[in-house]
Amino acid sequence: MPAKHVIVAIDGWVKYPTFEGFDYDFRQYDRTSPDDLPGRIADATIVCTSATPVTREGILNAPNLKLVACNGTGTDFVDKVALQQMGAALCHVPAQNTDSVSEHAFALCYALRRHIMPLHQLTMEAQVWSAIRAPQAEIPRPPRTNAEETLVVVGYGALGKNVERIAKALGMRVLIAERKDATTCREGRTNFYEALKQGTVFIVVAPLDASTKNMVSDAELATMNPTAFIVNVGRGGIINEAALAKALKNGQLAGGELDPTIPNLVLSPHIAWYSSKTLKGTFAMMKANIEVRCPGQDLTLGVGT
Repeated sequence: MPAKHVIVAIDGWVKYPTFEGFDYDFRQYDRTSPDDLPGRIADATIVCTSATPVTREGILNAPNLKLVACNGTGTDFVDKVALQQMGAALCHVPAQNTDSVSEHAFALCYALRRHIMPLHQLTMEAQVWSAIRAPQAEIPRPPRTNAEETLVVVGYGALGKNVERIAKALGMRVLIAERKDATTCREGRTNFYEALKQGTVFIVVAPLDASTKNMVSDAELATMNPTAFIVNVGRGGIINEAALAKALKNGQLAGGELDPTIPNLVLSPHIAWYSSKTLKGTFAMMKANIEVRCPGQDLTLGVGT
């Protein structure tokens, strides 16, 4: 073990705190490619990342590595098998963006329901007021109100529970989808495929793993009500993007959040987490995550994934 820690931050998404209680050197890079990673972390004892992949090649090239600290909720971009092989630990920052992501999800819901993006574009192009002066003619069907919506929550962790709380406060009927592969339903849950049939708006907040990759694809989209909207504020790989684009183009689904040329689509560039509250909480937990593991050189304490 080196005389002091070497902390290497491989991306520049967040500002790092000053760590206390141990000696360390610190380096930060704005961006790190897979080719750059092995050389940059070769002497690291701690690697910090927001979303930059920490690959097997990089991990195996870092003989002193003891901890990978992820500055967000997700850890799917870290090779956990290689970490275990090296005896290194993994930690993350859970539940700091719950309010921000939940609120962003509803912002996207309303943008889809009220056709904000296409009507904005028509107004900017002066096609509504100067030509037809009847903007409702540009909307395929009258939008539902909150009381008319059945919102399906897909993924029922802290984020899903917060989405449920907000939806109920807004007057929506809420269903909690059971896991897709479940053979029985837990109390308070609705069978996944039954929820697909009943829902008018879907908010996906599940993590990405082997059980959720492409969880929503052609068959699932075909089961949904053609007037339904789907908002994914989880990982992109949960919904098959090609299948969603096809469903939107064919009018099989009313709206979703991929191809920017589709009018019933809203794009959101991985920004739902961003808020002053998220930054403050992330900053504090990042500091605690590393400081609690460094005194006495025990970096395996309280690992969470």
